[in-house]
Amino acid sequence: MREAINFIWKLGLLAEVAAAVRILQQGLAREYPALFTACCILPIKSALLMNAYGGLLTRDQARSLTSQLQPIEWLISAWVVFELLSRWTGKYPGARRHGRLLAATFAGLAVLISLACGSAEWQALSFAHNFRIYYMLDRVVWGTLALFAAGIWLFFRNYPLQIAPNLMRHTNIAAVYFSAIALSTLTFTLNGLRVVAFVNLSIVTVNVGCFGAWALSMTREGQVPIDSQ
Repeated sequence: MREAINFIWKLGLLAEVAAAVRILQQGLAREYPALFTACCILPIKSALLMNAYGGLLTRDQARSLTSQLQPIEWLISAWVVFELLSRWTGKYPGARRHGRLLAATFAGLAVLISLACGSAEWQALSFAHNFRIYYMLDRVVWGTLALFAAGIWLFFRNYPLQIAPNLMRHTNIAAVYFSAIALSTLTFTLNGLRVVAFVNLSIVTVNVGCFGAWALSMTREGQVPIDSQ
């Protein structure tokens, strides 16, 4: 399975680059700077980790490098989600108020899930103390972003707004992307190393699919607003 994971991981890197090129070609980099930044920065992170896990570093050293680089992805991913919210609510004060309530609600829900799962995760993660904390924090971050992205999709899909098709597609893909990663990380933190290969395969596969979808779906014509209902 390791060979399959590495192959799909490389495809994901190419999909990220393809999405960056597509967004730039279609003149959308200024419209979606967070997504464009993610498509530019994440391939660099992937390339560094591929080399690390390819034998340049020991397993513990590679894991340490992952934990050092991961906050960059957390910050960029949070920017992507908040960019989505700002695009949906930018011209509608009423929707903006609901968006703030949505953010507070799902942040609180993520904390409750964290408290409920914390004990089981701590026992399942057979790592040194600092790595246990890192993996649990990783799950908290992805869980919060997933709930936020899915909440945006659920709430605004029936909100009567004039919205660009690009934003609708972007929201749909982001909801799938963050939800799939959050579920994968939760599966890992609850079960530990016995599911690590399956979880890694799931994450790289989702990465290929979602960045590929962003590359194919974001168009210049898609910036013309239509009714969201």
